[in-house]
Amino acid sequence: MQDNQFITVTILEDEKNFRESAALLLNSSDDIRCIKAYDGLSAFLKDFKNVSPDIFWLDLNLLDGSGIEALQQIKTQNPNALCLICSFFDNEEKIFEALKNGADGYLIKGEKSERILESIRELYDGGAPMSRVIAKKVLSYFNSKPKSVVTSLQEQGLSKREIEILHELSKGLSYNEIAEATSVSLNTIKSHLHRIYTKLHVSSKTEAVIKFMNQSKGL
Repeated sequence: MQDNQFITVTILEDEKNFRESAALLLNSSDDIRCIKAYDGLSAFLKDFKNVSPDIFWLDLNLLDGSGIEALQQIKTQNPNALCLICSFFDNEEKIFEALKNGADGYLIKGEKSERILESIRELYDGGAPMSRVIAKKVLSYFNSKPKSVVTSLQEQGLSKREIEILHELSKGLSYNEIAEATSVSLNTIKSHLHRIYTKLHVSSKTEAVIKFMNQSKGL
């Protein structure tokens, strides 16, 4: 990132105090800016095609609808758009509904300011940031039927190393962190991920993780 560039964020949040506090937090950093903030789904859907932020910050529970609908519209318009959920909901149904619809990260409201800014940067750099409680639920879900998941992935041609990398990806790690965790180079990780996407017939890390999750349910 060049010195004169910012990570741009558009916020969808209907609670006024939280929305304004979030915008102030982002704008107080040296490298992040909130370029637009919406207080409801209808206003957002009327205008979102006219803004192109690096990251969409979405609440799930809105007075006039659900952030899932915003997520669906964003991903339909631009599948590569980065979407970060920030919600009070931490139940599995809401988490997996958001992930299945393309959420790239999931934070619980109440995270410390430093963690929020870190998550924005992490998502921009290729990671999938999650609050600790969310990551634990996701990993617990994945680990509930590990043998069946591994068998299914092996049947689709994934190697042990590729399955290991996919598991690390599901933890929300960035590509650099996966490289460090598996003791291989960043270029090697990218090559493995390309092969994983090809074998699973997906085009992004989110799709790969969701397919992993769906297979653990036997879908």
